[in-house]
Amino acid sequence: MKKTCLLAVAAAALLVACVPSVNPFYTDKDVVTDPRLAGTWMEAGKKDKATTWTFATATNNAYAVTLKDDEGKSGKFEGHLFKLGKEMFLDVTPTECKFDDQQAGLLNCAVIPGHLLFRVKLADDKFSMAVCNPDWFKNFLEKNSSALAHRVVDGSVILTADTAALQKFILKHLGKVGKDEMFADFTDYEQVPAK
Repeated sequence: MKKTCLLAVAAAALLVACVPSVNPFYTDKDVVTDPRLAGTWMEAGKKDKATTWTFATATNNAYAVTLKDDEGKSGKFEGHLFKLGKEMFLDVTPTECKFDDQQAGLLNCAVIPGHLLFRVKLADDKFSMAVCNPDWFKNFLEKNSSALAHRVVDGSVILTADTAALQKFILKHLGKVGKDEMFADFTDYEQVPAK
């Protein structure tokens, strides 16, 4: 049953090209809020099939986040904006999962909502995010398996390290963004004017 749970998490992570963690990437002392983040942000330069992120004003240091992908599918998350050193990040976990009502309920209970990590840049009218690069994690951890606690399930990495170890690893390997880095290229978003 444990393998089924991890398979479901790995499959979900693969869909959004992220590296899930069973533990958060932040502690309460790392969490920040920024009123500039509230609102809807659309992928810059796209009119049709643009990804949008909507951040409801933070309550209890968390944002209610709605993602609408380029295929029109949506999902709801809880988001925590946080800082490590001078860098800003966003940790999101799903809050609403709709499972197939034709499958056994026990299977639905076995799925654990993972924490997904984004590197963030935020200015008054600009917002950019870079997702964790699953290929970088897989290649790095294949060569350095003891560098960070993890599992590989059907070729996908699932991080199992505690928060302190996750943060230490991120700060050690942060570097640049790009194809062969821990974080993929930044995607730019423009704020959608409120109606």
